[in-house]
Amino acid sequence: MSTFLQLVQALHRECGCAGSSPTSVAGQVGQNLRLVNWVIEADYFIQLLHTDWKFLWAEFSNSTTASVDSLAKPSDMNYWDFETFRLDDEHIDVVEYHEIRNEILDTSEAHPARIIVMPDNNLKFEPVPDDAYSVTADYHVKPTKLAANTDTSLIPEEFELCILGRAMILYANYEAAPEIKAQGSEWYTEQLARLENHQISNKHNARFKQGGYFAVVAE
Repeated sequence: MSTFLQLVQALHRECGCAGSSPTSVAGQVGQNLRLVNWVIEADYFIQLLHTDWKFLWAEFSNSTTASVDSLAKPSDMNYWDFETFRLDDEHIDVVEYHEIRNEILDTSEAHPARIIVMPDNNLKFEPVPDDAYSVTADYHVKPTKLAANTDTSLIPEEFELCILGRAMILYANYEAAPEIKAQGSEWYTEQLARLENHQISNKHNARFKQGGYFAVVAE
């Protein structure tokens, strides 16, 4: 994957910018600062398009403590996948706090029967754990912004033209450059479709694929 700096340099080249290409993303001013910011914005924009990108997927694994009714969420967590929660490798019911906020909770100590996802996304157990139990689940991490020269995007490297194309659109909107916008739009549109095809669980609606799925409905 190209680094943040390499993406900025590529944007400088593809847009035919005057002057020297940036040698760092730090300390820039004027046009080069705009190039840096457009790459940041393009990458972050794409990450925010879907909360369930495969490249944002992660696994949570922790253990309860006897007499302690809660566990903290991962520091990089954005969304839980509620269907994947397991307690000692067995499925456990999961509810959100707003669904049970008027209930009187069981505060005895026993094997937990359910997990409550609190408004801050931390986990609460009912009943209170009476022992150490393993807790696992899938979640999606927060999108992150590029910052340092050597940072690389969370987006898989084979789709970096999607980032560059989006950044070219931003450049062209600012500079009123229709030719550059046309090229950027072409890259962005096609590569976004391929990225979605690769990184979203959408086998029934995938683009750029051979052999589709059919649903036959009898009426």
